[in-house]
Amino acid sequence: MAKLIKKSNNRQLDSETITPSEAHHFAMETLSERVKKAIEPDSIRSFALKIDVSEGTLRRILKGEDPKLSVVEKIAEQAKVDFLWLIKGVEADQEKYATAQNQGSYDCASIELSEFNEEFALIPGYHISVSTGHGAFNGDAQIKRHLAFRKKWLDYKHLVSSQLAVVFAKGDSMEPTIHNNNTILVDLSDKKLSEGLIYVIRIGEELYAKRLQQYIDGSVRLISDNKEYIDQLLKPDELEQLEIIGKVVWIGKDLA
Repeated sequence: MAKLIKKSNNRQLDSETITPSEAHHFAMETLSERVKKAIEPDSIRSFALKIDVSEGTLRRILKGEDPKLSVVEKIAEQAKVDFLWLIKGVEADQEKYATAQNQGSYDCASIELSEFNEEFALIPGYHISVSTGHGAFNGDAQIKRHLAFRKKWLDYKHLVSSQLAVVFAKGDSMEPTIHNNNTILVDLSDKKLSEGLIYVIRIGEELYAKRLQQYIDGSVRLISDNKEYIDQLLKPDELEQLEIIGKVVWIGKDLA
């Protein structure tokens, strides 16, 4: 199948946001102070460029504004610091260092990690780019990072964490809904075509995020939100090319 062609030639964000009170419930040091330590000796501007967020976003976090977990995870990955230490002030492997002398602090850490696990589910983010423009070949999927979503939100949306995956958008054909480099949460268990919804699909060796519309004769139209792109029609005898990977249930994006 030909690649896509250009014509002329919620509240949901709450699921990925942590509050300052959560971030240092047991830690004396604030999240913003830990972020400041993590990014040193880089300047705010240079570090923001490295993690692909705006300088303003990073400055607001350093001033104490509520951060998105996806941004905190980028900071942890770039700074090579522990993710749980950054958001909670607790090392993931803190148990190794617990002794009889500091058993009290170990118990506190255990409670904190337990509370985190009770409230959040970590969804694997795969090193896969889903094209929203021209198709991009992707090799074997590798887990690049994890994003934390509130379990209450997942339950509210009737989503099962083990059936979810995070991938990353490339291209502009789904703008303004999905922008280049946006994070996409995909429900891998939902492959039933519902008209007008966005799905991650595979055609040959290429992955796309597209709205799907099915006709009475069985043909399926691949619809781009960006009207500079021509919709593609798969006839019934071409549907063997199409594999529905899952339904897009959440899109993460920076507003600044």
